[in-house]
Amino acid sequence: PDGSTRWIAGHGSVELDEYGKPAFARGVSRDVTRRKHGEEALLESEARFRTMADTAPMMIWMAGLDKLCTFFNKTWLEFTGRSIEQELGNAWAEGVHPDDLQKCLKTYVEAFDAREPFVMQYRLRRHDGEYRWISDNGVPRYDAQENFTGYIGSCLDVTELLGKEQALRESEERMSLVLDAANLGLWEWDP
Repeated sequence: PDGSTRWIAGHGSVELDEYGKPAFARGVSRDVTRRKHGEEALLESEARFRTMADTAPMMIWMAGLDKLCTFFNKTWLEFTGRSIEQELGNAWAEGVHPDDLQKCLKTYVEAFDAREPFVMQYRLRRHDGEYRWISDNGVPRYDAQENFTGYIGSCLDVTELLGKEQALRESEERMSLVLDAANLGLWEWDP
């Protein structure tokens, strides 16, 4: 009556006469506009999330209540060179360096069971076969009713940063050795 367009779900059947010809139809119709608008909003929200996650400059993953991974963004898949099907569940762990795997899984499981955030570093195999140092941040996820729903995490390749930190430490050690050997002191003044 107000001129708006509504979504209707209709169910019906046709009754046939004694000759097998349609005699009449009966059915019921229900206004499902609110449900359809909710479905459209959910699809739009999911599309927004996927666009945001896939264009983020970091690797993103999600896990459900069973601790198994249910999502990896495009950045993760491009880094590993694997498909989403190859990474889901616990299959992502195939790319973790064997020397880091047990510590990585232990950190994840303990944080998950305690519902606590975690930060860990491990080596992950890149698409070209090189292992790169990854800093992985994971946090618990909750729904609108505050029910725990799993984890979401983000990962950054920190290989160059760790290399620079190591070079700085080595430079500081060399400087300290030189100063000790020359019996010199080093001072700084910030007026």
